[in-house]
Amino acid sequence: MQLLLRKKNIIHLEYDVNSLLNSGLTRFHYPIKLIYQVRDSSPVETDEYTHFKVIFIIPKRYLRKAYQRNLAKRRTKEAFRVNQHLLDNYKQTGKTIYLAFIYVTNEVVPFKQLETAIVKLITDLK
Repeated sequence: MQLLLRKKNIIHLEYDVNSLLNSGLTRFHYPIKLIYQVRDSSPVETDEYTHFKVIFIIPKRYLRKAYQRNLAKRRTKEAFRVNQHLLDNYKQTGKTIYLAFIYVTNEVVPFKQLETAIVKLITDLK
């Protein structure tokens, strides 16, 4: 099984981002806040890899330096990429889950702490 985070799994459309952020379904585990939304899959997106779409948000108000934001985003993406297999139960349901991971701390946290938080948030969705 390849652990790739494909471009079609990243949320790009402004409509999708606004709809997701206004959905109101949230979970929190330090240092990540998760906002999620479950939708029926459209017939266009009946690909094997489109059972989830994700966006990573690292606000400038928490990490002022660009190199810190880049490091936090890389670590968050990698922690999700390694554990994306936890979302495989959405393949069988025919639904697409939209996820927004928002970084909510003022310091760059270690990878292991981020990975633990992301695994906890994903397993709480079930």
